[in-house]
Amino acid sequence: MEEVKITNLIRFYTLILLDKKPMHGYELIKELEACLSKSISASHIYPFLKTLSKNNLIELKNTGKRKKKQYCLTKKGKEYVNELINKFSIIIKSTIANKVKKCAHCDCQIYDKGYIEKIKGKRLYFCCIHCAKSLKARQKTHTRKNQK
Repeated sequence: MEEVKITNLIRFYTLILLDKKPMHGYELIKELEACLSKSISASHIYPFLKTLSKNNLIELKNTGKRKKKQYCLTKKGKEYVNELINKFSIIIKSTIANKVKKCAHCDCQIYDKGYIEKIKGKRLYFCCIHCAKSLKARQKTHTRKNQK
């Protein structure tokens, strides 16, 4: 039995698409072309589908009047895709972890944009201007209480 190797985005997306719903080979090619913005040939897809089939990760069903082959993940295939997604999510999380900031007020994670303000000489990150205002108001109240 040939080992399943995910060596490119075409193979990865093929599994992701099959995880969404069963598909015909032609459907897969068209969806992959739309996702990847490049031309996909049958030689990219069918040998990989054959390998998936040999490893019992997909099964074939004949549908419609013309008995078109439809590929769908088996239970083992769904488990394989879930493991694959978990591995990729770990890689992605570690890659963007240093780009994620936390709001100084509500502690939510900020990946893109956000609001930055200098308060008491410190550059602080906020998810929005409202959190910045709330933190300043809370600090003013805290300062007044300490002065009494």
